[in-house]
Amino acid sequence: MEQTNGFWADAIGVAASPVAIAAGIAKGSYDAATGSGAFDEGFRAAADPIIASARKFGTDHRETITKGLLGGAAATLGARIVSEGLRHLRR
Repeated sequence: MEQTNGFWADAIGVAASPVAIAAGIAKGSYDAATGSGAFDEGFRAAADPIIASARKFGTDHRETITKGLLGGAAATLGARIVSEGLRHLRR
């Protein structure tokens, strides 16, 4: 599996884990049932590329993800402040 460092690489990798696990179980089970290979080999063949791609995405787009989250949080906070201000003016 490709080695990358960073918070977003880890976060996106964790988010993709359920899909990777499901794909790994399906491929590993199929391989084991049909005699095409061992379960663990099939599991890794399906799961590892998904996790590696997700981690690479997190690394490649970390700045955009951070800006999007911060921008969304700032917009939400700003809307709350304006809403509260307007509510107090109406009283």
